[in-house]
Amino acid sequence: MARPIVGGSRENIVKQKRANGIVYVIKRTVNYDPETRRNKVLKTEIIGKLDADGNVVPTRFKAPSVKPGLASKEKTSCGQNASGSNSVAADSGSNIPEGRTRRFHYGMMSLLEWAGKASGIDDDLKKAMPEHESGSLAERIIAIARFWIATGGDTLPNMYAWQIKHGIEEENMISEDLCRKVFDLLGIHEDYLQTFFQIRAARVGDDDEGIAYDSSTVSTYSGQLRQARYGFNKDGDKLPTIKLITFYSLNNDQPIAFHTQPGNLPDVTCVENAIKHLNFLNMKGPLFVTDNGFYSQENIVRYTKASIKYQTRVTVRGGQWIKNAVDQNIDKIGANNIISFDRDVSGLTVVVKPELSYQAKYDTPSQKKGDIIKLKPRIYLSILRSDTKYREDKRLLIEKICSLKQVIEDGRENEFSETELKTAEHFLTWSRKRNGKITASIKDDVFKQHEKYFGVFCYASNKVKDPASALKFGRKREHIEDMFELFKQKAEGSKPRVHDDDRFRGRLFVQFIALCYLDFFYKRIGDMKKTLGKPNGDARHDLKENLDDERNLLNWLINVSLHDILQWFDAVDLITFVGKRHNRISAVTETTKRDRLFLQKLGYYGGMMPN
Repeated sequence: MARPIVGGSRENIVKQKRANGIVYVIKRTVNYDPETRRNKVLKTEIIGKLDADGNVVPTRFKAPSVKPGLASKEKTSCGQNASGSNSVAADSGSNIPEGRTRRFHYGMMSLLEWAGKASGIDDDLKKAMPEHESGSLAERIIAIARFWIATGGDTLPNMYAWQIKHGIEEENMISEDLCRKVFDLLGIHEDYLQTFFQIRAARVGDDDEGIAYDSSTVSTYSGQLRQARYGFNKDGDKLPTIKLITFYSLNNDQPIAFHTQPGNLPDVTCVENAIKHLNFLNMKGPLFVTDNGFYSQENIVRYTKASIKYQTRVTVRGGQWIKNAVDQNIDKIGANNIISFDRDVSGLTVVVKPELSYQAKYDTPSQKKGDIIKLKPRIYLSILRSDTKYREDKRLLIEKICSLKQVIEDGRENEFSETELKTAEHFLTWSRKRNGKITASIKDDVFKQHEKYFGVFCYASNKVKDPASALKFGRKREHIEDMFELFKQKAEGSKPRVHDDDRFRGRLFVQFIALCYLDFFYKRIGDMKKTLGKPNGDARHDLKENLDDERNLLNWLINVSLHDILQWFDAVDLITFVGKRHNRISAVTETTKRDRLFLQKLGYYGGMMPN
């Protein structure tokens, strides 16, 4: 007689051996189906796996619970509380669970925590980013950015192990999936990004002398990003690119904002939207500094109409008015025009009023749509010449002409390419004598015409009236190139494998935050180097022993990178001893005299400084 059907569900415990040899213990909830006469599996749950002794080992790690009152109400991503104190080294407000002794790498995390507060980056993010179901969005962004800084741009799958080594509690850890969720949120909510840019501009750019504006290209392997297009690639890797355009504070050496464009658009087309973005950031009339890639006569008109103070690098061939001014004044540059802070460069500034025009877009009481409106803006044109560049350009041209001359005299002019033949005809004349020998000579007047422009570079501005100031702003603008290099090398900004436009933009924003951290460190360390080992009139500071210590620190800083410095301090551990006879005892790895001097000069405050 068959067993009667009882109905309802029941639980079975089964053991299942996988291909890797591991035996898993699985709890199945089943229900008998009379029609098929088989058990139907309703739910499967892995309880654990069998160890060598046959005991069940749980497969999921359960973090120990934190007793009420020990966990800070607002913890940051590296285990420090929101007040800025070092929670892992303090007796109260710690996120170290009571009842177990722990050790983790502390020094670098403490430095990053300090930098986030001293630079204002963390506060600005918390003002701009709302709370989300996954926790504080600002703290998630900070955690990912610090991971990239600490590891020199490591990939996100390695973030989990890194968090364990650096004392991040289980409930605060960020998975790779959560990283993607953060990127998606940032990519969808453009208002979050622009709010941060406005707050950042108010902090670092309100009293700024100049804002650099420049572009770089980000190569990508993805074929699904709509802005990724083939065009000019600054890395030369023959991949499609997205153009990254950034505002950068010349006073504070801090990036302020960015936006992206398709990779095939030229720089010169970006200026109109840049002016609108600058107005949105509410910056109080800074000098807008650009490279010659952004120069065009149409953009000069745009600056003039919008009353933007600007300085842009221009070439001699950038307009007839530039060439005429250079031709008229290049011979006036002499020994009395040498720039004091760079004796290789000399120059002068002249006032020009070129006749420019634009077409009216709208009807107004004074004009009709389509009318050609003429302008004569007052422009200060700084004409400069580098002696080193002059000699190098002259040497290269002479070598090129002489090699062409030799080929012609050897009777091998049929080997010329079309371009080489045109160059030879431009600079050389040659003829064949009765004995069949070919003689070639250089056109001296043509050579001198080209030589006149060797080493010459120019800046056009409606504010900067002297060549020294123009050169200073031009040199400071070049720092943005270093920033782009940092972005690609140290913030995982090179060839991202992202297949969604919104996620890519969100990822760029987190990389931008990492870049803010890096530039803050570079600015502080750069300012420190300028003063180390130099007397300042303070008797205590100017003691020989102290100056020798500073020179020793300077020699170290000259020979290490920022990443090396961070890794150096990553050797500083924090151990928290917990036992029956000891409530909580925290010990931080000792530091050397040079390390303490570095932290002091940096302005650091935290657990690595002696009490």
